[in-house]
Amino acid sequence: MAEGNQSRTKGGAMEGYHTPSEEQAAKLMQADPDAPVAALNLFWFNERAQYQPEDPEFGTPAADVSGREAYAAYAAEAGSKIAAIGGHVAFSAAVDQVMIGPDNLSCDIAAIMVFPTRSAFIQMMTAPEFQASSRHRKAALANHVMLHLDGTPFTAAAE
Repeated sequence: MAEGNQSRTKGGAMEGYHTPSEEQAAKLMQADPDAPVAALNLFWFNERAQYQPEDPEFGTPAADVSGREAYAAYAAEAGSKIAAIGGHVAFSAAVDQVMIGPDNLSCDIAAIMVFPTRSAFIQMMTAPEFQASSRHRKAALANHVMLHLDGTPFTAAAE
């Protein structure tokens, strides 16, 4: 379910998201499980990581890190899990500006992750080990928008 909170993002307040809504998850489950998928991710970092009481880092020196440092911890843990299902990061880059569109879409980083199939993406997202690693992503990010794209052009280019 969507976890919303008012986050200060470049250009003003914007609802913060960290997980899909029930409707988004249901739509994902109804789509072709064998189709390749690419995920365009837009990331807004917290200045300081926001670990929660249920996280092992909460209240310890390990929680006293920047959002970018917490995201690096997530990337280090989750990267091998993504690779294990055949996924990879196609690119990741800092966002310079919003050229067309609302200013509050001016995020810190944009990245595309590619998965060989939608079912591989679902397998990753539902794996307990991946969910445990996601605490770092949630602590790191003030907001996260993920758009699923047709992954065919990305997987064809990799072949």
